[in-house]
Amino acid sequence: MADNTLTANSPAATPPTSTAAVATPGTAGAVVTTPASNAINPASVAVPKKPTATLGRPPGSTNEPRNKRKKYVFGKELKQLMYGFGDVPNPANDAVGVLEDMLIEYLTDTCTQAAAVADKRGKVNVEDFKFVLRKDAKKRARVDELLYMNEDIRRAKRIADIPELDSSKGGAKDTPI
Repeated sequence: MADNTLTANSPAATPPTSTAAVATPGTAGAVVTTPASNAINPASVAVPKKPTATLGRPPGSTNEPRNKRKKYVFGKELKQLMYGFGDVPNPANDAVGVLEDMLIEYLTDTCTQAAAVADKRGKVNVEDFKFVLRKDAKKRARVDELLYMNEDIRRAKRIADIPELDSSKGGAKDTPI
């Protein structure tokens, strides 16, 4: 016994196209058949695809599969952080991948927001990131601490770079006697 069920992809599944008889003047009774204009073949209808990247995110961020972009950009550091917060010394690659996806999404969103704040100026600066993080006191305090430490290191380097101590940079020259 044969199975007479139709599948969606089989040619018989398309609705039959009806034809309309149209008599054209001057053809001496000839009948021309044309397909009816209201018959639609579902296989020929193009459904627009949903865009893979959302507005404001570069291709390869979080909407594309992991295997299409560079793997584990922050893998080594994330493994160390996970171990430092109580995970095993060598965490599973899936766990690192999920954390990296979350990290990249967060960084992308934060940078996009900072760029939106700096849209009128056309240049993103540190104050834009401070503005984006204004509601998160811990992150804002960490940014302020890192900026202070960066300035402190810069001052220490400036003090250590005294011209009298370094003759290679045009400071005190050794003159023969």
